[in-house]
Amino acid sequence: MTTPAGDGRDRRPAGADDGSVTVVLVAVVAVALVLAAFLGVVTSAHTARLQAQTAADLSALAAATAMRRGGDACATAGLVAARNGASVIACADEGDGVVRVGAQRRTGVGPASAEARAGPRPASGG
Repeated sequence: MTTPAGDGRDRRPAGADDGSVTVVLVAVVAVALVLAAFLGVVTSAHTARLQAQTAADLSALAAATAMRRGGDACATAGLVAARNGASVIACADEGDGVVRVGAQRRTGVGPASAEARAGPRPASGG
């Protein structure tokens, strides 16, 4: 049965696609939530990597300074790394007052590590 135009009633058959918008909306929200969670994990990992790099940089600088003053370079690097929430995973005297330090910071997604080198600037040959 058809209804006259303009009486305000719906002309489509009942039940054909009722609720389809709800299904699409739920799917879009689910994808958005998964994407937001993924971005949160990536951001957390990147932040941890930056914090590990900061700890490695500061530890290497402190180690080179301690070595220059006659102190224990690697012990100083470990102390500075710990104060920055990281641990030293490598510490090497490369000679001529240069120290290379590797630092690691634990995160919820795994360890983040970085390496830094510090010491006097090499003389330019010329």
